[in-house]
Amino acid sequence: MLLWHALTPVHSGTGQGGTGIIDLPIAREAATGFPMLPASSIKGVLRNGDYSDAANEKFGSLDAAGRLTFTDARLLALPIRSYKGTFAYVTCPLVIRRLVRDMQALKLGLDLTEFPHVVEETEVHLAADALVHSGKVLFEDIDLKEVQCPATKQLAQTLSAWAGIEELQSRLAVVSDDVFSYFAQTATEVSAHIRLEAEAKTVASGALWYEETLPAESLLSSFVIGGAWPADTKVLQVGGKGTVGRGLLQVSEVGK
Repeated sequence: MLLWHALTPVHSGTGQGGTGIIDLPIAREAATGFPMLPASSIKGVLRNGDYSDAANEKFGSLDAAGRLTFTDARLLALPIRSYKGTFAYVTCPLVIRRLVRDMQALKLGLDLTEFPHVVEETEVHLAADALVHSGKVLFEDIDLKEVQCPATKQLAQTLSAWAGIEELQSRLAVVSDDVFSYFAQTATEVSAHIRLEAEAKTVASGALWYEETLPAESLLSSFVIGGAWPADTKVLQVGGKGTVGRGLLQVSEVGK
């Protein structure tokens, strides 16, 4: 099992223009609409940097499939702006239940606490009080009632140990599935880009486009099946815009 921590914004796109205002959207799950990193992107980055004789055996070739199987990196927590405490790592019961299901299916004996199956839409379950302002938690334009939850505190401690992020213990927040789905659609970064006329240094006609990225501090989880994590480095560049620092993710191995 791998935990991915976005150190910079990540653009792992769909390879085609969007149908809405965003010209270059990020990859999302079809059923949930949650952002994710496709397994092909992860495998491609590792394969491109492996020049060993065993690369074909691990990753495959035109003649044979590779020994290693990579899964998509699914969203585990989104960084959401908070009126108190700057930002929170926000997740939801659906995300945690799916992670537990995947761990059980792959027979990973990892200790993840039993989690409340229901969080009311008006509530947020917290691991600590660092995000609370006058009994409320204010995320973006949503006001939620704080609930101090021992299970969330346990979950925060577990994820913090896995990812090596101490701030998870004070910033983890669990919202309802519907609220999280709203954040997954609206809390990504969208930036405008232009192309200049070479001589006039003015914007070329029609050369304005919008690009979406998964924000820095996002957390994702994935799995490698059939062998150990094949990379020596703990930081990888995934997706586009690598020359301007996009797509840097720290990778933590869990349950080796």
